[in-house]
Amino acid sequence: MSVNAVGEQFQRVCRDRAGTVAVQLLPASTTATFGDLAAARTAIEQALRNLGVGRGAVVVSFVGNHPIFFSLVVACLEVGAALVPLGEATEAEAAALIDRAGAVAVVTDRVLQVAAVREVSLDPGVRLLSLADRRDAPQYGSSVVLKLTSGSTDLPKAAIAAEAHLVNDGRHIIEAMDIGTTDINIACIPLSHSYAIGNVVMPLLWQGTRVALRRSFHPTQFLRDVAESGATVFPGVPFMFERIRSIEGIERLPASLRLLITAGARIDPGTVAWFRRHLDHKVHSFYGSSETGGIAYDDSEDVSDPLDVGHAMPETTITIGQPGRDDSARQIFVEGNAVASGYAAFDDHDSAAGFSGGGFLTGDLGYLDDGHRLVLTGRVSPLVNVAGRKVDPAEVERRLQQLPGIADARVFGMACDTRGQQVVAFLVRTDSALTPLAIRQWCAGTLSTHKIPRRFIFVDRFPVDARGKIDRRALQRLGARLDDE
Repeated sequence: MSVNAVGEQFQRVCRDRAGTVAVQLLPASTTATFGDLAAARTAIEQALRNLGVGRGAVVVSFVGNHPIFFSLVVACLEVGAALVPLGEATEAEAAALIDRAGAVAVVTDRVLQVAAVREVSLDPGVRLLSLADRRDAPQYGSSVVLKLTSGSTDLPKAAIAAEAHLVNDGRHIIEAMDIGTTDINIACIPLSHSYAIGNVVMPLLWQGTRVALRRSFHPTQFLRDVAESGATVFPGVPFMFERIRSIEGIERLPASLRLLITAGARIDPGTVAWFRRHLDHKVHSFYGSSETGGIAYDDSEDVSDPLDVGHAMPETTITIGQPGRDDSARQIFVEGNAVASGYAAFDDHDSAAGFSGGGFLTGDLGYLDDGHRLVLTGRVSPLVNVAGRKVDPAEVERRLQQLPGIADARVFGMACDTRGQQVVAFLVRTDSALTPLAIRQWCAGTLSTHKIPRRFIFVDRFPVDARGKIDRRALQRLGARLDDE
């Protein structure tokens, strides 16, 4: 018997569509029916209870794009656990977050260096690890999903999304994008990300919207994947559309594909115009965050100039600047019933930072045009956006500064034709024999692949400005000048 709204709705969907395919795993085309997902949910829930995972205890998911993730979300909601979906990370990053979060259990399909007390097999290759009891671990009191933000697992920040926030965000997306029960989402974005939880996971759990699931994006196989699965909706990130655009000889998209959505970063307006002109499909911009869920969506078929991200999502209010704060003049303030309640207790941040009166002050800058459509103009924070995945430069700098032979490091995001931005490191060496290859190998020990700098620029010293501080703009100009040479 389900004790929560998501569990009850999912139970109803599985009962009515037990023999229907719920998830098609590409490219092998193996499938899981709704009946299979229901059975997996029951098995996971029972295993969690048998291991003593109680209400509010933290469970970390480290399984990637696997059909079992859908069942795991419901099972954790049923037992009242706080689920932390972890995306791309090294073993060291995963172990550090598991420890910091005070997790009592981990679901993983990889080898992890953690001290497991007990182990339960959930699926071929997927294990539930029971960890030592953490009596000092944070307790969240009820079932929540802790959505990691900013792409950093070194100093994690996670928004607390209660069941009601998840349900409301899912409803808003289904309504705004007109996603139906007969649609098929082709999912290449990580299921662990807030974007996928709202656009892919919740529509399946709430109304049975089928998913064609890929572990990662492969542009050369994308058209074949869509044709094989009959996918109708593609939620992607800007670099995916850039790569599709570069497919040699592409003239049309498969007839089944009716809706293209981009999120995670601002897309190049030229790419949107190209899709509209050459493939007769508009790429619709969707703007949201882990803290707020969906904020705005562009449902028009016109390509505007400047490119906007559309109107506010249902039951959501957008204000430019937070009332009562003069320093937030161009920052986007969001209010609505999908806004999280704060940040998790296991991070090093003020749990209320940015949250106020049921709303959240984002780090994004923008304005509302005459038609009340939101136009994004920049960010307050310096995060680097690598193909839709956020990188905290400070995290990478800390890692580089730990390497013997490096006196100092500064990290920036710079333009990249295929990935939106690339991570570039400026380094002052004390050991001139230190090579970029050796530095990359050092970084690979604790940093995910997308966080490792693609370029290393060695300088004798960092330039300083009139106040004696490192002149970051001068370093960026140096990087741009070297690009042109």
